[in-house]
Amino acid sequence: MIFDAHCDTLIKAEAGRSFLRGGGDCHIDLPGLEAARVGHLVTAVCVGFSPSRMEMREIWDRAVENWNAFSTQVTGVNLHFALEGCMPLYLGWSPPAAPLAASLTWNGDNPYGSGIGGTGGLTSLGRALALSLHRDGTRIDVSHLNDTSRREILSMGLPVCATHCNARRLCDSPRNLPDDDIREIAAMGGVIGITMVPHFLRDSGAGADIAAVADHLEHVAEVGGVDSVGIGSDFDGVETLPEGMGGVRDLPLVPDALRRRGWSSVDVSKVASGNWTRFFGLDGGSR
Repeated sequence: MIFDAHCDTLIKAEAGRSFLRGGGDCHIDLPGLEAARVGHLVTAVCVGFSPSRMEMREIWDRAVENWNAFSTQVTGVNLHFALEGCMPLYLGWSPPAAPLAASLTWNGDNPYGSGIGGTGGLTSLGRALALSLHRDGTRIDVSHLNDTSRREILSMGLPVCATHCNARRLCDSPRNLPDDDIREIAAMGGVIGITMVPHFLRDSGAGADIAAVADHLEHVAEVGGVDSVGIGSDFDGVETLPEGMGGVRDLPLVPDALRRRGWSSVDVSKVASGNWTRFFGLDGGSR
């Protein structure tokens, strides 16, 4: 079984018409999930890239409509709702389900803090929201925070994750995590989901392939331990994918690559799904 901790399929305009039957322009659809044996999928909503409140509302409404359709008609795959940036909460929009995970910002600044495009840190509202989300059982996702905001979240001692980040040591992008933060997230029981975005795998994206995905998985496992790494594809949030990968049907290529490198079946299972189910309390443990 595979646990994919991040995709953007909910905000794709055509997702609602093609998700259930397949054959659309999305990286993810239900037939593909079933073929790849994906047992859990975290579907995020991001409205932070639009400067217009009207456009943001259109994206939000489309995503909620898709969530309501998917979550009521899909069986065999556990779908989870997530917030990629918390502007909807600031604007008073009610999520259609309790978020499994939430990032305070997207790439820019908002009332809660600074993403990778900003230069500040967390605001007092951001700290209060992080505590409130934690109390409600939503895990804090640091994927889009800049270094200052991420360090301030880590200093709060809350269990956090990075649903779709890679290792900065291997690819020098501000969206990737430095080794010190990988260690700290791991020490608090957190998990880092390696993403399939080519320019987060290799500088400029050149040469990004399944082997590059395995390189980042292995690096995080070496730095933080094998319990600290999983998969967070970012499917439907990016135009291009690693060489040899066309979408969700190809996700099994990732654990296959680890097996070829000599990983044990137990450790491959942890990366494929076990670490995420443990972190989110979906394995029978507490959150």
